[in-house]
Amino acid sequence: MSMRRSAEDAAATRRALLVAALAEFAESGYAAATLAGVAARAGVTRGALYHHFSDKAELCLTAIEELWAEAAMPVWARLDGPEPPVRRVTDFLVAFFTALEKDGTFREVYALSVRGAEGAPELARGLTDKQAIMERWRGQLTDLLGAAPLRPGVSPRTAALAVITAANGTAVTWLACPDLFSPAREARSLADAVLHGLARPDGDG
Repeated sequence: MSMRRSAEDAAATRRALLVAALAEFAESGYAAATLAGVAARAGVTRGALYHHFSDKAELCLTAIEELWAEAAMPVWARLDGPEPPVRRVTDFLVAFFTALEKDGTFREVYALSVRGAEGAPELARGLTDKQAIMERWRGQLTDLLGAAPLRPGVSPRTAALAVITAANGTAVTWLACPDLFSPAREARSLADAVLHGLARPDGDG
């Protein structure tokens, strides 16, 4: 076997382990998930798992970091581009709500990340990283909404926090009660409600 082929096989095994870990942790929770279960899902031995990851915490944090970046990239890309700020944020929310329901990787990594450390101190670094990501997200939205025609008295920072809270709140609600509504089918109306408010500008109705 060539060195190139060996490297490709190793990369494929590592990828399979990350995908399997994400599914195992999202389904069972960090505390109940086992490395044996992850290895079985990936179709590899525990020895192969330990070749790539030293322990469960490293595997969990790596799965969140790498697969979240991969799944979220097309969603966050909606915030870039030449369109007006409100249109870009609306498109971002539509993509977020749609991916939540339709993209298994996006859904699983989001569900796992919102659970937090679950009393596991070895995951504390992951929470710190998550807070840094959230702060970058808030800063990006604040800068973008600074050029938007906001309602009187609403600052760009407040608007950014409202967008983040609405996205996270909708996601957590649906994950807890998936029969309550369809984020994908209602993505556009949910996004419009966040950006334009629930009441009409004239105050009627």
